[in-house]
Amino acid sequence: MHLKMTGTLLASLLMSMAGCAGGADDTQTSGSLNAQESAAESQCIKQFDGIKSCALGRAKLASAKEGLVVSGLATKADGVASTFTKAVKWEQRSAVSLGANGGLQLAARDADQVVSTLKITPGREANTAIMTPTFTGSPGGSRYSMNVYLGGVLQGSSPQPAGMQIVFTNWRDFLRWAEMNHHFLNDFDIDGLSKRAASDVGACVWRVGAVKNTFTVDVNGKPVVGDEVEFVETIADGAYPYRHFTGIDVNAVASELIIRSESITQPEGAK
Repeated sequence: MHLKMTGTLLASLLMSMAGCAGGADDTQTSGSLNAQESAAESQCIKQFDGIKSCALGRAKLASAKEGLVVSGLATKADGVASTFTKAVKWEQRSAVSLGANGGLQLAARDADQVVSTLKITPGREANTAIMTPTFTGSPGGSRYSMNVYLGGVLQGSSPQPAGMQIVFTNWRDFLRWAEMNHHFLNDFDIDGLSKRAASDVGACVWRVGAVKNTFTVDVNGKPVVGDEVEFVETIADGAYPYRHFTGIDVNAVASELIIRSESITQPEGAK
């Protein structure tokens, strides 16, 4: 599968997640369960085939020509939960306006267990963003590798400790409007664009791309320009890779969030 990047943006992002090992910590599991309980009590809409979209927190959902409009995103508890049955691939195209105090977090889950998260917040300086991926394949969180691409060509890679925040600079207009593609894949459908080695199979992978834009990030002490970054989990010994997942939660503090399209792919033979 080849990832498609669409939209313009002062920060046009492409986020993806691929393959995952088990072993989530208790706090993340609890957070996912709370999110599902919130969704169970909230407004739900079936706008996209095979997906139930439910409001989280005090968010409100409305169908519109542009897509599924999510409003009321005032706190980090607000957002939308996508729930489905045994997917091996998930894709969502959305547009969001964060503002100086906004933020976005994606959480991939299998039932009530959070598999991995990716947090994106504005940096302290203009045209900067901070991304923090977390992975659950190791006790206390997994280490990961960061790969930076430009035009699909690898520009540099660096190992990172668990929980490490990455600062991106020269990311023009990041706060104003972001068109994003989000993907989550597992081992049944390894993304052809990824440069992952065979040893990475079973790892969670987030990918974020800037559409018609570039950013600068430090790679091993040197500034590297790219338009796409990939965070690849380092699999711990004995980790159990997931074979499917059942939901993606998107929480946001934003003035506007529009889900333009969303789709899933089920395992072969699933009904």
